[in-house]
Amino acid sequence: MPYEIVMPKLGLNMTEGVIAEWYKEEGDVIKKGDKLFGVETEKVQVDAEALEDGILARIIVASGETVPVKAVVALMVQEGEELPEELTLQSQDTAKEDKSSNQEVKVPSPQQAPVRTGKILATPIAKRLAKENGIPLSEIPGSGKDGKIVQEDVERYLENSSGKTQKKVPISGVRAKIAEHMSKSLNSTAQFTLHRETDVTEMVEFRSALKAEKKPVPSYNAIIAYCAARAIQDFPFINAREEDGFICYSDEVNIGLAIDTEKGLKVMNIRHANQKSLLEISEEMKNLAERVIQEKASPDELSGTTFTITNLGAFGVDTFTPILNWPELAILGVGRIQEKLVLKEGKVAERFLASFSLTIDHRLIDGAPAARFLNRMIEYMDDLKNTAN
Repeated sequence: MPYEIVMPKLGLNMTEGVIAEWYKEEGDVIKKGDKLFGVETEKVQVDAEALEDGILARIIVASGETVPVKAVVALMVQEGEELPEELTLQSQDTAKEDKSSNQEVKVPSPQQAPVRTGKILATPIAKRLAKENGIPLSEIPGSGKDGKIVQEDVERYLENSSGKTQKKVPISGVRAKIAEHMSKSLNSTAQFTLHRETDVTEMVEFRSALKAEKKPVPSYNAIIAYCAARAIQDFPFINAREEDGFICYSDEVNIGLAIDTEKGLKVMNIRHANQKSLLEISEEMKNLAERVIQEKASPDELSGTTFTITNLGAFGVDTFTPILNWPELAILGVGRIQEKLVLKEGKVAERFLASFSLTIDHRLIDGAPAARFLNRMIEYMDDLKNTAN
């Protein structure tokens, strides 16, 4: 009997996934543990591996397509086995362009290499990209194994081709999920942002003192997350989300931190932040950020946040208006820390200032309570010497 390869469930909240790219072709001999295809979710991209030996007999879901978890994406058979007649007929109906419409699907033995005489070899994503741009595969030099055309070959052709000045890349995978998420956030909420330039000298000096004492020094993001978690305990209305017409207040304070990756923006989750020390948050944030950037974080580590922080200070941004990480009700934007001359107690003094921007869903949170929350968070930052543990 054919063995069904299904879309894996990579996390508790995963309901569907995108086939990013097939690494194998129909007829290829597969060994247990071989990487079969890349899976993209809203949060991560991982490789799906073969769970047993066999031959890849039929690819049902092409690259770029989205299917629910547990949906069958391909069929494998054993050596000498053929697909049942009904599956063979279905395979003929959905065969790729490089296959004859009346060709019977036969599976080579492991000792036989797939027959490719006269074919133009190309990965599924390369074929799709070439088709979308109206480019015959015969015109594109392939740099892959045996001259196979890969995605980079098509993109290179688009960049160098006379008469084509634009590179067209389909919005798919993680980028498509981000676009959908941001649109839903703006279209389903009434977003209102409070901006405040804040004296953060105490926070800067707190870190400087730790350095001088040769103690572990938490990052600025860790300090802000630590203070935000404690302010949330004082103002729990911030720690909520809308679900089916109800305001659902969470018992957990899970602080999200937006991370810039090659695949797009991702939000890692520091769970139970209100129950952790500053150094615990700092260490966890550092380790988790590394896994996110290396695409090793699990979907569960990238979901379930109740309040999000996004910091663009490292990119020289002074202030900005963050978009809610829907369905959360609040998100905090952090700008760069700058040393400025200010008037303090009637005298000119050098102080460190930074801008904080708190976006809320104004349907469910009013401006004054949100301002009080922001003020309380800053109070915790000003008193780190006494409150940090």
